[in-house]
Amino acid sequence: MIKYFKSKIEGRRRFFSIYLFLLLSAFHFSCAKKKSVSEVASTSNSGYVYVSTGMCYSGNNTTFNATTSSNLVFRLNGDNGQRDLIMADYGQPPSQLGDTPVALYPGENNNLWVLVENATAAIRRVDLVTKSNYGSRVSPLFNATAFASALRSLLVLPGGDFLIARTAAIELVTAGSVRIGAPYINPTAAPCNTSNTGLTNMVRLPGGKYVFAHGAAAQNRIGIMGVAGGTTCLAGQAAPIAGAYPTALVYDEENSYAIVGYAGNVTTNNINSIYAYSIDETLNTISNAQEIYDRFEYPATYNYHLYGISAMALDPVNQYLYVASAISDAATTVNYKIEKFSYHPEFIGVENASVLQRVTSIPFYNYGSDTKCISDLVWSED
Repeated sequence: MIKYFKSKIEGRRRFFSIYLFLLLSAFHFSCAKKKSVSEVASTSNSGYVYVSTGMCYSGNNTTFNATTSSNLVFRLNGDNGQRDLIMADYGQPPSQLGDTPVALYPGENNNLWVLVENATAAIRRVDLVTKSNYGSRVSPLFNATAFASALRSLLVLPGGDFLIARTAAIELVTAGSVRIGAPYINPTAAPCNTSNTGLTNMVRLPGGKYVFAHGAAAQNRIGIMGVAGGTTCLAGQAAPIAGAYPTALVYDEENSYAIVGYAGNVTTNNINSIYAYSIDETLNTISNAQEIYDRFEYPATYNYHLYGISAMALDPVNQYLYVASAISDAATTVNYKIEKFSYHPEFIGVENASVLQRVTSIPFYNYGSDTKCISDLVWSED
């Protein structure tokens, strides 16, 4: 009898041990279940693309203005193109009538700098916007004299000063809104421009010099300016053809290439194109012009369509180039999209059609009510 009860007790122990093991295993797997594809896509991210959709410049292809643009600042996941934040809506309070975001620059402490154009000169300014949904905004920088014409491009310098391109000049303004120079850079000397009516973009080189883009009839070109300001032009490079307006500009520091997007309102050769130029900051030279995209060669050579490029952003860590483009060849553009390309500088001058390889078969971020029109793109790790 004793032997019988021992056997029953041992059996029950085994039963409860097995039951407890199965229960704990089920709990473990329910808590640590594999993420679905959609969950992985929503959390995977190697960086972000910040987008401003305000009054943009894409050659002669758009009639969007401060009131008909989307006037938003938002953020995209750099991997899957999902919009996860609308940081600012410049069509709603606390914005002022006529506000339109035209350029961006990464800030510190979870903030983004936004260059705000407004036809009323007194309220052209730089805003600091928090990277959150409808984040807080402050306007720490404005100078009516320095911002005397349409604002186009923004750089924040290592010392905390701001370099701002407007249509007729490049201004240097301190963090306290004090203007330096009158203006700081006015690149009108040869071999640059004889006049400035359309400065569109600029980048800072590692040694402190600048490459600028100028888009205006008979003055379409890029150039190198020194660190001391003034009118001295160190090098100039005309656009590949007179009707090609340089609208977008990024700098590949690792390989010393300026990547320039051109736009115009026809599809003929060289007009809507992307070129790479070798930049030598020591010798002050722009050389080795290489065409790495041309709308004229679509679809025979390039299997993707770019027309009326308005902005570009380079991810130098993961080697991607993001390009904002019109959705059609219409002279009056109705909307814009964003394309994502893997960037292969090793093919420049060797196999130019392979430099930019489209990542997806559809646009990275397709057109909609929020893409009228894309005035700037900025990539950032956070």
